[in-house]
Amino acid sequence: MTKILEREIDQTVRQKRQQLSEIRAEVEDLLDYLDVLEARAKDAGKPRLTHDQMKKRSR
Repeated sequence: MTKILEREIDQTVRQKRQQLSEIRAEVEDLLDYLDVLEARAKDAGKPRLTHDQMKKRSR
């Protein structure tokens, strides 16, 4: 009985760890997306630079 219970607990712990890992990855993706949205909102209305203009600035 004890071994069966230990196996069930181990299986549950593995499942919960996997779920937690998936949730963490999803939260990380959502935070990255939020950063993009915040940057777009901050830059709204400002003139955009072309790729060539950026190259000239970096030289």
